[in-house]
Amino acid sequence: MRKIFFPLVFIVGVTFLLISQIFFTVDETETAIVIRLGAYQRTHTSPGLQIKTPFIESVTKFNKKLLRVDVQAASLLTSDKRNLLIDSYARYRIVDPLKFYRTLREQLLADARVGDIVNAQLRSEVALDLQEEVISEKREEIMEQVTIGSNRAEISREEALDVYGGLESSLVTIVITEKDLEGKSLRGRLATSTEINLLLFESNPDSLKDTEIDYYIPLREKYGIEIVDVRIKRADFPQDISQSVYARMEAEREKIAKGLRAEGAQRDSEIRAEVDKRVKIILDTANGQSEQIRGLAEKEAIEILAEALNKDPEFYNFRRSLEAYKLIVDSKTSLVLDPESELFQFLESSKFQD
Repeated sequence: MRKIFFPLVFIVGVTFLLISQIFFTVDETETAIVIRLGAYQRTHTSPGLQIKTPFIESVTKFNKKLLRVDVQAASLLTSDKRNLLIDSYARYRIVDPLKFYRTLREQLLADARVGDIVNAQLRSEVALDLQEEVISEKREEIMEQVTIGSNRAEISREEALDVYGGLESSLVTIVITEKDLEGKSLRGRLATSTEINLLLFESNPDSLKDTEIDYYIPLREKYGIEIVDVRIKRADFPQDISQSVYARMEAEREKIAKGLRAEGAQRDSEIRAEVDKRVKIILDTANGQSEQIRGLAEKEAIEILAEALNKDPEFYNFRRSLEAYKLIVDSKTSLVLDPESELFQFLESSKFQD
């Protein structure tokens, strides 16, 4: 039994070893290249089970997904000579696994290289922009320029002519950087067709003698990667000046707040004065209308009374006298009247007696 067991275990072990050496799987998120004794053989991009020659062929797999690298924070100088502590990240993908394998080998090395490229491009770009532009809505344009610049790998003029098909090749990009009156470099621009024709015959034509001429190829042609996007996570002031900057910002905001409060108080006073004015006008108008209506009513009452008096003045006098008697005459009152008194005439007269 023991004689059979050990050979069986050996056969099973060798079988599993051969299977692991012959077959390998490729995930849908991966790309695999097969290397035989250091020489490239083939690339597998489709997911599934694949076969290789055991022991003499090796498989290296690369991630097809979008990869992210956090770029080391750096203190950069803007065009208005102000320092900004910029923390950024980049996203890239492997587009040529073979070139990536030959130049960078692994993702850790690629992350470091991408971080260096992005930081260098950020330094060049931020030096052309004002501090307020970096922290404002123009940041989107700046990031676009950094992304474009990061996808270029600088080469020499000789490499452009001898290796990459000449200056008119679609792989070669020529950037002309001019300078202002103070000798400061401006943002680079692409060379025109006329300038490219001049550069075919001489490296530094007279018309471009005061400029910088740089030659680039796509980053994918050098490292097999493509930087898809670069973003700033945080743009802050260095620690040694941040407190003074924050204090100045706070003072400015307080000044603005005071101005707004003063403007609000003034507006409040204007509104209240306008409302008080309208209330007074409305009350005065209402009082005037009330007095007018009351005067018309009294006028009408007087007219009615006068009309009634004209109908029987003597009866009206008699009625008024009776009302007077009611007020002044009672059981405890003694009257001393002049015989000629108008009040006495109705007391002695028998005109209204039956």
